[in-house]
Amino acid sequence: ADSVAEGNLFTEETEIQDVIGDPVFADYGQLIFPVDRGYMSGSTLKDLHLTWYNYIDPDKTVEICNYLRNHAEAGDSIFYDIYTEEEKTADPDKADTGLFFFKGNPGEKFAIINAGGGFAYVGAMHDSFPHALELSKIGYNAFALIYRPGAQTACEDLARAIAFIYEHADELEVDTSDYSLWGGSAGARMAAWLGTYGTESFGEKKYPRPAAVMVNYTGLSEVTGYEPPTYSAVGTSDGIANWRTMQSRINGIKANGTDAEIEVFEGLPHGFGIGTGTNAEGWLDRAVAFWERNMRAQNALSGVFPDELEYIPDSYHKVAEHQGELQKLTYDTWESFTYEQHSQKLTKEAWVYLPYGYSEDQKYNVFYISHGGWSNETTLMGTDKNPTYFKNVIDHAIEDGKMVPMILVFPTYNNTSESDSGDYSLAIKLTDRFHNELVNDLIPAVEGKYSTYAEDTSAEGLKASRDHRGFGGFSMGSVNTWCTFRYAMDYFRYFMPASGNYTTDGQYMASLVTEQGYGPDDFFIFSASGTNDFAYSAFKAQIMAMGNDAPEMFRFAKSESEGNLCFMEREGYSHDFTATYEYTYNGLCFFWNNK
Repeated sequence: ADSVAEGNLFTEETEIQDVIGDPVFADYGQLIFPVDRGYMSGSTLKDLHLTWYNYIDPDKTVEICNYLRNHAEAGDSIFYDIYTEEEKTADPDKADTGLFFFKGNPGEKFAIINAGGGFAYVGAMHDSFPHALELSKIGYNAFALIYRPGAQTACEDLARAIAFIYEHADELEVDTSDYSLWGGSAGARMAAWLGTYGTESFGEKKYPRPAAVMVNYTGLSEVTGYEPPTYSAVGTSDGIANWRTMQSRINGIKANGTDAEIEVFEGLPHGFGIGTGTNAEGWLDRAVAFWERNMRAQNALSGVFPDELEYIPDSYHKVAEHQGELQKLTYDTWESFTYEQHSQKLTKEAWVYLPYGYSEDQKYNVFYISHGGWSNETTLMGTDKNPTYFKNVIDHAIEDGKMVPMILVFPTYNNTSESDSGDYSLAIKLTDRFHNELVNDLIPAVEGKYSTYAEDTSAEGLKASRDHRGFGGFSMGSVNTWCTFRYAMDYFRYFMPASGNYTTDGQYMASLVTEQGYGPDDFFIFSASGTNDFAYSAFKAQIMAMGNDAPEMFRFAKSESEGNLCFMEREGYSHDFTATYEYTYNGLCFFWNNK
């Protein structure tokens, strides 16, 4: 990523003060080394020592100083203030802050590295600059933060740095999705805290959480359940950060269903940096692999919602040239209220939509769509002999490339009578019970017959393919969706409730996720309603409670890379089929459509 020729103005014998005072660095030269010189010793680059650190590599120190000088001399921006002049005047300590930029490939993702120093100083030359330089060499855009010592102010500065990068992403030429936070010692705590609590907890507006955090040699022990994917490294001879404490924390994060790993290096003391010349050498490459493994945008299956709901084009009401097929599926199940006893067998029907060109040689995602009250399995799309216009809508959406070809399944929660859904109180009870039939009977019947991502219809096979399955519905179908969210996250990643609420307790909804062993990266909810819908107020109240009262779990976003909860509303829409079809159309155009 570095096109600036290497220079050798600085050598191991160069005086540290000569680097600091080099005119090419203007007034930020003083920030290259600790502002509080009491925590460093040595007069030359070769002799540099930093309190609490080991294995400082003179060759790397020289390389960094020359890198910074060469780029500054070439006119590249290598340092950015994160606070305005007014802010620095109001709080002079903010003058000693900023971001050193080690530029990678234009448009690539970014990382912020936070050096440690016991919240007394910033040991960037050993604990963040080397990391940033190495990350830039492999193409990532890396920023090393110089912050105000002190746990609170350091986190405020990191929050501001994240905000700065987001706000200047075009100028910096960085991709803001799936960024990572890195840190050693005190800097590791900063990365962990921002990753867990977010920028909104430290004075900035809410920005997306990092895809991963790298938390090295720190004794942080707390596990909240809301940690992002976490990588750690530590030595067994670290007298400051006990490796067993770190191992326990990583185990706790993993127990909550979040990706986490730790490397423990025999005999290493505190502050080994990138580990050159030690048995930790190479940890940074493995940390990068961990970060890449957890990049949501890269791994996201679905697309990005527009700022407003799309109206269904009028032309989509007509028959499409390339038409999918509706097939009736008959399967056996059990009476809902005595399901566990298997005392009353029922034979039920569902209608299955197969996209145009369906082939057994191709795997298809599957979306299950529940009807509302006073309805049945034929209400939404009809039958092969008498389809509704919504079938034309889906045919056109697939034909025009707006929607990925997928299998749609239209079941019913009606139990022993087709009129069950017309009894509100009975329908509430039946939707609460439907998950039994859904996961044990309906899904195996569908995915045992058609070509899906399920390798087999065992519970293990169906759970392994949850990323390729969704459930949604309008009105009472929305209630059914929330019940599926409550009971069957093992089988579904995507949810599409519309105009039907379940609760206004956001923390309760978060608990439903954790109780099933999942976290915020394991699902996405697209929700919608209309302002003239009688269910609008209660439904929106639930969505807002989820996003505002349980932000660690539910994050408002328009894409999977940024969060997991999207709410859209249509001005003037009511509780009717126009709304049902439009919300469903918009959601189905999003799911699995990452192109």
